[in-house]
Amino acid sequence: MTENPFGDDDAASTSEKRQFLVLLSAGKDSLSMTQAIVQNIKKDVDPKSNPLWIDSKGIGILVETELVAASIWNRAIAGLDHERSEALKDMLILEVGQDWMARKDAPATHWLTTHVGSPRLVPRDQLRRR
Repeated sequence: MTENPFGDDDAASTSEKRQFLVLLSAGKDSLSMTQAIVQNIKKDVDPKSNPLWIDSKGIGILVETELVAASIWNRAIAGLDHERSEALKDMLILEVGQDWMARKDAPATHWLTTHVGSPRLVPRDQLRRR
């Protein structure tokens, strides 16, 4: 096989698992749709995924998959009728990179440390002098 002069082959880069944070706006009026999306993610994207937090305005789910964000989106809303998918206020899917920061006692800290690694140390030139 010849080397790709433009970088990595797309097929090769999608075969490794990556971590994503799915942020989903949720409310009382869209509870059944939100539940359906969470079930779709658990069934079709990452069986080990669970909501990291749930509050009155939304839900955050950490997932690990070889899929790209657009495929996660499509699988998350699969099976929703047009009316319910149009009622989706907002969903944001972000790939978790190599650097992060959270409170030491936050639920996300353990997951991020386990799946991504420890956060980067602050470089000397960025430290505030007292």
